[in-house]
Amino acid sequence: MLNKNVRKAVKGVFVTLGLLALAGTVNAVPVTITFQNPNADLPTGGFTTGGNCNGPSISGSDLCETGAGLNYLKSGLSVNVTADNTDNDAFLMQDLAPSNSGLAVISPGETSSDDQVQVFSGESILFDFGSRVDLLGFDFNNGSDRNCSSTGTEGDCGFFDLFIDGASGSAGNFGAIDDLAFGTAFSGTTFRVAHTSPNDGGFAIGSVTVASVPEPGTLALLGLGLAGLSLTRRRKS
Repeated sequence: MLNKNVRKAVKGVFVTLGLLALAGTVNAVPVTITFQNPNADLPTGGFTTGGNCNGPSISGSDLCETGAGLNYLKSGLSVNVTADNTDNDAFLMQDLAPSNSGLAVISPGETSSDDQVQVFSGESILFDFGSRVDLLGFDFNNGSDRNCSSTGTEGDCGFFDLFIDGASGSAGNFGAIDDLAFGTAFSGTTFRVAHTSPNDGGFAIGSVTVASVPEPGTLALLGLGLAGLSLTRRRKS
């Protein structure tokens, strides 16, 4: 009788753990973090508003990092976003005014019209989610605070390379367009977006869309739970 009760208890634990793991995988819905107005998501701290950003002046509603990038938290997903360039002295700004702007890179010596990601300075933006996610897409805007579908006075949005988890080789070269959705999601923890062309163009990143990926331990729990369910069904039959 004791062994039978123990078996029942173990099966119950397996089923419960599996159902909890399954609930976690079902809830892995896409999350879009928006960096442009209207309805922009704001960082949790570590920024200044208006004034000077690494040299150039920015408008009163724009945000500039204070040295550690900008951190965002939405729907349980957190991301640290940083800027880089050839000389490793870039700052990240969140361009909020007017609409159709977003995250941009400011390098020393640039002017306020360079509030974008540009190839001639070797500029890039790194998204670090801290845990594995599926990258589903981006929204891009050009330096003139317009959609990439229309060319502004600061040139076309152009193209970018995507680097995943610090890899030296690019995962591909893509067009920086409005509402870019990848045909196949890219899985990773960090994603670096580097502008590649044209030299007289650039872009701001208006949003990023990702979905969380179940950890291996969660998948193991799911397997145990399914095994418990299977055993229970066999017993009943």
